[in-house]
Amino acid sequence: MDDFDSLILNINVLVVIVLLTVVCSLLFRKKNARANIFLAILVFYPVSTVVHNVISIFWGKPELLFLNAINGGINFTLGPVLLVYLTLIQGRDIRSALSGPWHFVPSALTFLSAGYYFLIPYEEKVQAMAKVQAGEEPFFNIMSLLLVIHVGYYLYIGWKMIRLYEQKAGELGMDEAENSVKWQRAFLLCLVKLNGLLLLAYFLPLVIWGSSHVYLDLVAIPVVSLFMYAFMIYKGLSYHVIFDKPAYSTFAESVAPLNDFMEEVGKLENAPVSNAAPSYDSQLKAKLEQLFTADRIHTQSGLKLVDVAALLHIRPAALSTFINTHLDMTFFEMVNRYRVEEAKQMLIDDGYHHYKVDYIGDRAGFNSRASFFRVFKKNVGKTPQDFREAYTQKTPANTEGDVRPC
Repeated sequence: MDDFDSLILNINVLVVIVLLTVVCSLLFRKKNARANIFLAILVFYPVSTVVHNVISIFWGKPELLFLNAINGGINFTLGPVLLVYLTLIQGRDIRSALSGPWHFVPSALTFLSAGYYFLIPYEEKVQAMAKVQAGEEPFFNIMSLLLVIHVGYYLYIGWKMIRLYEQKAGELGMDEAENSVKWQRAFLLCLVKLNGLLLLAYFLPLVIWGSSHVYLDLVAIPVVSLFMYAFMIYKGLSYHVIFDKPAYSTFAESVAPLNDFMEEVGKLENAPVSNAAPSYDSQLKAKLEQLFTADRIHTQSGLKLVDVAALLHIRPAALSTFINTHLDMTFFEMVNRYRVEEAKQMLIDDGYHHYKVDYIGDRAGFNSRASFFRVFKKNVGKTPQDFREAYTQKTPANTEGDVRPC
């Protein structure tokens, strides 16, 4: 083994030691919470891959070819484990994480294929190992492609879970879920970056030189994994979401109303439609429009779903379901549309010509200048200031400077 190979081997050993230390610190915490165990499993995936790559590339023994399939089978469990972890970190019961055993079918099939490579004659193992190291073994190439699709699919499902959780927490005004939401977004973003960088490390050499190199497995995976997972753990500690059991119980209890709300919404969305539904829906829509068009409740800063539900004398989950299914938008999207229309009318009203844009946003119900500009531009395509200037160019008006109302 030359000096370069020794350096690469030392880097891999160092990464394995560091990541295993993190895994053990998560697994063997005093009064440990179950969420930490699944986080430790997620940190273990690169450890498994790095160890396998070292054995496969430095030893290169054909009789160990079956380890390729075993490592693939392990990696195919990443998606289900990720969903379980996100479920736990949202304070929900672990049984609601997976809809059935089909999540583990790819992993089971890949594990079974290890038996084939374990039982074939030694001469075939030698030929297969040569093809693997040259990147020409069809089964393992297909397995790698399917693994990329697998990870991408579960990252997408995980992102949808987080978006829904964040949306419903906002509707209820559940500040208790804020740190959990921030951590979930940061955690999943790290996983996306990790997989993106690894894909780039594999495909960039193919684009430039037409072929990949075996050392990419020994450099890209350990180095990128080490930095990304170190950042993840730092974020988890800063958001105080690496719990002990008492802290997790307190958190789960605090967000129980949110999870009950989400469960109720899910049941209502899947419930069969009754014969009286069209009439009831029309009445509810009319009452909702009355509150926003005549009573202009959207101008109340900090308006929440529970506030509107109380005015309509219905359960918050029923209102959320109605807005999602019948108006095809979220509660805050609906409120913001009314606020944007309110702001547009004031921006072109001569009576508000001397008022600052910030004041108009405040009068329309936005609680900050940043949210006003962001939502207005998303809905209109222009900032409030640009919208006002475009209108005044078409309709010349008094050009005195903006002033705050007394």
